[in-house]
Amino acid sequence: MPHNSEKPDAAFTAIRAALMASYSGTLATTRLSPLDALEYLAAAIGSIYREVADAHLDPDGCPCGWAPCHVLDIVALQQAIAANASIADEADPFDLRMLAPVGHG
Repeated sequence: MPHNSEKPDAAFTAIRAALMASYSGTLATTRLSPLDALEYLAAAIGSIYREVADAHLDPDGCPCGWAPCHVLDIVALQQAIAANASIADEADPFDLRMLAPVGHG
Protein backbone atom coordinates (compact mmCIF):
# COMPACT_ATOMS: atom_id res chain seq x y z
CA MET A 1 0.00 0.00 0.00
CA PRO A 2 1.17 3.55 -0.57
CA HIS A 3 3.48 4.90 2.12
CA ASN A 4 2.90 8.61 1.57
CA SER A 5 -0.79 8.77 2.42
CA GLU A 6 -1.83 10.70 5.52
CA LYS A 7 -4.38 8.07 6.57
CA PRO A 8 -3.64 4.88 4.64
CA ASP A 9 -5.76 2.70 6.94
CA ALA A 10 -8.83 4.92 6.58
CA ALA A 11 -8.39 5.22 2.81
CA PHE A 12 -7.90 1.47 2.43
CA THR A 13 -10.94 0.75 4.59
CA ALA A 14 -13.15 3.14 2.61
CA ILE A 15 -12.01 1.86 -0.80
CA ARG A 16 -12.31 -1.77 0.30
CA ALA A 17 -15.84 -1.18 1.61
CA ALA A 18 -16.89 0.42 -1.68
CA LEU A 19 -15.39 -2.42 -3.72
CA MET A 20 -16.93 -5.05 -1.45
CA ALA A 21 -20.36 -3.43 -1.80
CA SER A 22 -20.01 -3.42 -5.58
CA TYR A 23 -18.74 -7.00 -5.61
CA SER A 24 -21.54 -8.22 -3.34
CA GLY A 25 -24.13 -6.41 -5.44
CA THR A 26 -22.75 -7.98 -8.59
CA LEU A 27 -22.94 -11.47 -7.09
CA ALA A 28 -26.49 -10.82 -5.90
CA THR A 29 -27.76 -9.56 -9.25
CA THR A 30 -25.87 -11.74 -11.76
CA ARG A 31 -25.02 -15.37 -12.25
CA LEU A 32 -21.28 -14.65 -12.29
CA SER A 33 -19.02 -16.92 -10.30
CA PRO A 34 -17.08 -15.25 -7.47
CA LEU A 35 -13.86 -15.44 -9.49
CA ASP A 36 -15.49 -13.99 -12.62
CA ALA A 37 -16.79 -11.06 -10.57
CA LEU A 38 -13.33 -10.52 -9.08
CA GLU A 39 -11.81 -10.59 -12.57
CA TYR A 40 -14.26 -7.88 -13.64
CA LEU A 41 -13.29 -5.89 -10.55
CA ALA A 42 -9.58 -6.25 -11.39
CA ALA A 43 -10.28 -5.24 -15.01
CA ALA A 44 -12.16 -2.17 -13.78
CA ILE A 45 -9.19 -1.19 -11.61
CA GLY A 46 -6.93 -1.61 -14.62
CA SER A 47 -9.15 0.62 -16.75
CA ILE A 48 -9.25 3.24 -13.97
CA TYR A 49 -5.45 3.17 -13.88
CA ARG A 50 -5.34 3.62 -17.66
CA GLU A 51 -7.72 6.62 -17.52
CA VAL A 52 -5.85 8.29 -14.64
CA ALA A 53 -2.46 7.63 -16.24
CA ASP A 54 -3.65 9.08 -19.56
CA ALA A 55 -4.84 12.20 -17.76
CA HIS A 56 -1.34 12.63 -16.30
CA LEU A 57 0.60 12.27 -19.57
CA ASP A 58 0.15 15.97 -20.38
CA PRO A 59 2.63 17.94 -18.23
CA ASP A 60 0.01 20.70 -17.87
CA GLY A 61 -2.82 18.25 -17.17
CA CYS A 62 -2.59 17.86 -13.39
CA PRO A 63 -0.62 19.81 -10.80
CA CYS A 64 -0.07 16.81 -8.48
CA GLY A 65 3.31 15.98 -10.01
CA TRP A 66 2.68 12.25 -10.52
CA ALA A 67 4.15 10.87 -13.73
CA PRO A 68 2.94 7.41 -14.72
CA CYS A 69 5.51 4.72 -15.35
CA HIS A 70 3.31 2.08 -16.95
CA VAL A 71 5.46 -1.00 -16.43
CA LEU A 72 6.41 -0.21 -12.83
CA ASP A 73 2.90 0.98 -11.96
CA ILE A 74 1.32 -2.20 -13.29
CA VAL A 75 3.87 -4.32 -11.42
CA ALA A 76 3.03 -2.40 -8.23
CA LEU A 77 -0.69 -3.06 -8.78
CA GLN A 78 -0.04 -6.75 -9.41
CA GLN A 79 2.10 -7.00 -6.28
CA ALA A 80 -0.56 -5.30 -4.17
CA ILE A 81 -3.15 -7.80 -5.36
CA ALA A 82 -0.83 -10.76 -4.81
CA ALA A 83 0.28 -9.63 -1.35
CA ASN A 84 -3.25 -9.10 -0.11
CA ALA A 85 -4.73 -12.17 -1.79
CA SER A 86 -2.13 -14.56 -0.44
CA ILE A 87 -2.34 -13.52 3.22
CA ALA A 88 -5.40 -15.62 4.06
CA ASP A 89 -4.63 -18.42 1.61
CA GLU A 90 -1.23 -19.51 2.86
CA ALA A 91 -0.46 -20.66 6.35
CA ASP A 92 2.97 -19.79 7.65
CA PRO A 93 5.05 -22.92 6.95
CA PHE A 94 7.03 -22.34 10.16
CA ASP A 95 4.80 -21.90 13.19
CA LEU A 96 6.55 -21.90 16.56
CA ARG A 97 3.37 -23.12 18.28
CA MET A 98 3.75 -26.45 16.50
CA LEU A 99 7.17 -27.19 18.08
CA ALA A 100 7.47 -29.14 21.34
CA PRO A 101 9.70 -27.40 23.88
CA VAL A 102 12.90 -29.35 24.54
CA GLY A 103 14.49 -27.35 27.37
CA HIS A 104 18.14 -26.49 27.91
CA GLY A 105 19.94 -29.68 27.99
